[in-house]
Amino acid sequence: MNSFDFDLEYSSWNICLKLIFGGFLVYLSCFLFCHLVSVLLFATYRALSTQEKVFWDLAATRAVFGVQCIIAGLTALLIDPVLASDQITAQRGWAWFTILTAIGFFLFENIALHVSNLVFWTFDAFLATHHLFAFLGYFGVIFCTTAGHYLAMVTLLLEMSTPFTCVSWMLLKAGWSHTLFWKANQWLMIHMFHCRMVLTYHLWWVLLYNWDRLVTSVPLAYIVFFFTGLALVTLVLNPYWTYKKTHQLLTPVDWNFVPVSSKAKVIANSGVTLKKNK
Repeated sequence: MNSFDFDLEYSSWNICLKLIFGGFLVYLSCFLFCHLVSVLLFATYRALSTQEKVFWDLAATRAVFGVQCIIAGLTALLIDPVLASDQITAQRGWAWFTILTAIGFFLFENIALHVSNLVFWTFDAFLATHHLFAFLGYFGVIFCTTAGHYLAMVTLLLEMSTPFTCVSWMLLKAGWSHTLFWKANQWLMIHMFHCRMVLTYHLWWVLLYNWDRLVTSVPLAYIVFFFTGLALVTLVLNPYWTYKKTHQLLTPVDWNFVPVSSKAKVIANSGVTLKKNK
């Protein structure tokens, strides 16, 4: 990625709002396209409940965004010399473009999540917290004009597990959880969650190592917000999701759509199995 490929006037709210809205429309189109293709091609999709169809389409849309995040994150982490040399204040045109389109995605995600919660009367506190911090965090970059883009791009790389999560869930619904392919994907997904943990430690190191420059270059309110979000990911979200995905490898169950009573039975049966194996 070269900066001249994305040479826009990012200080203009007109440009920023157009890119945010463009990102929103792109991912809304992915959601609708996935629905149309899945209806035509997949019997598994046609047999799902309406709520599961929405989850399927959201999973595919998140996977597309995950690919964008992997490319952007690895570019900042391993390729872009400007961001690597100044991890606190350096900015790049391609990174601005990525941030603004990512805001469009997070806007779409928040709307889809809360509309789905209202329609189907559900609520996932962990996912809602993740989406809220993601949207506010990246939207805040527009106001923090002195903040660099390295941290924002590397944080996007935390979405590296998303494509594998999408494949895992779709194959699980198709009844492929007994196959080697599903198990291999599950192992890769769990590995990605462990990589997410390592990446959060890297972010902590960058922040603390560059602390003096950070506090003089970035507004205090944004620093506090970023630290809060990073602490939540490091101490709560990553460990919880890693545990859930590891447990799913051992007990292939769709936890999103299993009644509470059934979940209890699954956990109980899982415990009995482990005892027998001992």
